[in-house]
Amino acid sequence: MMGMQIFTTILSYDHGILRQVLDVMSDIAENDSWDQHRDALPEVVEFLQRFMDQYHHGKEERFLFPAAPANDERLHEQIDDLVSEHRQAKAYADAIEQGVRDWNVSILRENVNGVVAHMRHHILEEEDIVFPAFGRVVEPEIDMSMHEGAQAFMEERFGASFQADMEDFANRLQDRVMGKGVIKYGPM
Repeated sequence: MMGMQIFTTILSYDHGILRQVLDVMSDIAENDSWDQHRDALPEVVEFLQRFMDQYHHGKEERFLFPAAPANDERLHEQIDDLVSEHRQAKAYADAIEQGVRDWNVSILRENVNGVVAHMRHHILEEEDIVFPAFGRVVEPEIDMSMHEGAQAFMEERFGASFQADMEDFANRLQDRVMGKGVIKYGPM
C-alpha cells in the first residue's frame, strides 16, 4: 500500500463537517420545523454552495481525480460517476436555494431529503471504495503535492480560516436545531 493518507484524510474531515450539516437538515425535514429555522436556511444554502460544491467537490475534481493513473479504467469510471454525482448534489443545492428564496416548503422538503440521501451514499462510496483505491496507486510525494496545492489554492480562493469557519457553522447549526451538546449520528 502506497499510502494516500494526507489528502484523502483532509477530504474525509470535510465529509465529517458535511455529514453534520446533512444530519441537521434531515432533522429539520423529519420534524417539519422549516418555519422555526427559516432564518438559518440561507446560511445552509451558502454552506451547500460554497463548502460542499465549490470547496470540497472543487478539491476532489481539481486535485484528487486528475491523480488517477491513466491506465486505471475502473478508477476512471468511478471518477466519472462521482463527478456526475457532484453535479446532482449541485442541482439539489440550487433547488434548495430556490425553495428558500420562494419559501416553498414542499420543494425544500423534497430536495433536502434528496441531497441528504444522495450525499450520504456519495460519501460512503468515496470513503469505502474510491479513497482506498487512490491510496493504492498514488505515491506519498504526489499525495503531499496534491495536499499542498489544494491548501494554497483553497486559501487563496476561500481564506485560510474557511474550513474552521464551516466547522463552527456546523456546530452552531446543530446546537440550534438539535440542542446543545447533542451528538446524533445519522445512517452511515
